[in-house]
Amino acid sequence: MPYYKCVFVNEDGNFNDKIIFNENKNGLKSSFKNGNKKLIKVKRLYFKNLSTFRLFSRKIKYSEFLLFNQKMVVLLKSGTSFINALEVILTNMKKSNFKEILLKAESDIQNGIQISDAFHSTKIPFYKIYRASILAGEKSGAIESIIEKFNIYLGKINNIKRKTISSLSYPLCLFIFMILIVFVIMVVVIPKFSSFFESFEAELPAITVIFISVSDWLKENILSLFFIFFIIYASLKFVEKFNQKVIIFDYLKLKIPFIGKIIRENSMAVFSRTLSILISGGIPVPESVEIAIESFSNEYLFSKVKDVPEKIKKGNLLSDALSDIDVIPGLMTEIIRVGESSGNLKDVLDKSADFFESMIDTKINSLVSIIEPIIIVVLGLVVGFMLISIYLPIFQSVQVVR
Repeated sequence: MPYYKCVFVNEDGNFNDKIIFNENKNGLKSSFKNGNKKLIKVKRLYFKNLSTFRLFSRKIKYSEFLLFNQKMVVLLKSGTSFINALEVILTNMKKSNFKEILLKAESDIQNGIQISDAFHSTKIPFYKIYRASILAGEKSGAIESIIEKFNIYLGKINNIKRKTISSLSYPLCLFIFMILIVFVIMVVVIPKFSSFFESFEAELPAITVIFISVSDWLKENILSLFFIFFIIYASLKFVEKFNQKVIIFDYLKLKIPFIGKIIRENSMAVFSRTLSILISGGIPVPESVEIAIESFSNEYLFSKVKDVPEKIKKGNLLSDALSDIDVIPGLMTEIIRVGESSGNLKDVLDKSADFFESMIDTKINSLVSIIEPIIIVVLGLVVGFMLISIYLPIFQSVQVVR
């Protein structure tokens, strides 16, 4: 859709300009024909789509999207209409990919498109859930309260993500550092000592021979190894892309000790929280489940639950549909069953999300406390063995000289 730079004048004689999206110039003029502001100038921007931030556009950050919604809630509670609130936020917003998305949404709303349909960009975090939440707010007439609930949801999801990354960043850096040290010693240090040891007439210790052999092999085949790993990775990705039934990498992630359980429990927490906010917005359970399963970022888990909405539409309860899926914890199924029986599914789902989030915190704290000393000990042992393999022949030669 083309971009147009429009100049408006209001009843007080004040001028302002903004960038608007529309199918054509005539449609743009007709959309502002009966408004409070008079459109006096329209200029098409042919190179707008080639802007730097569009060429290198990325998904919107959780924190940026959360701040936008917080501003929106404040303005809506003050009695401002959604479109006017959106205009106020855009006026004080810096140029960014997110601003362009909001400008497009503003233009769509002004052209008569529903608010929920205007926010269709896939770059918006949880855009399907956000659209469904706004749709529920439009139907109930309480859009500000629905967005406020979505903010709570987004804040908790962002908190889990931030806590997980911050907790695992130090052990990960330590592990990478260990690999780099071993790599440098094997490929750079040991070969230099290898040429020195060749002048020895004495037989080298077995440990030294092993390390020298491994070092020589790595030095000669390092590029080939990288090429082979790249070919294997690219081939598996190619197979996954063209055969949706084959899911390799996301399946292997779930099999990683400790990390796999964290990924699964995080998915359960996000699913429970998502389903809760959708049901609280008045969206029926079948439609809510159909949207909520999109929150499964792990493709293997998604493949397991994608048929749940269809089972519910056939008359099954959510708990019954989930009970047949092996990746869904039995505890979660039972909690949902209790909520369905008591008619309090929303609160039960919130409690379920709280439970899984607390489990994630416990596992992450345990993982960090265990992995740090393990990496340090392994690093010390590996480097120690390497140093012994290097200096042992020197010590032996000194003894022979004496």
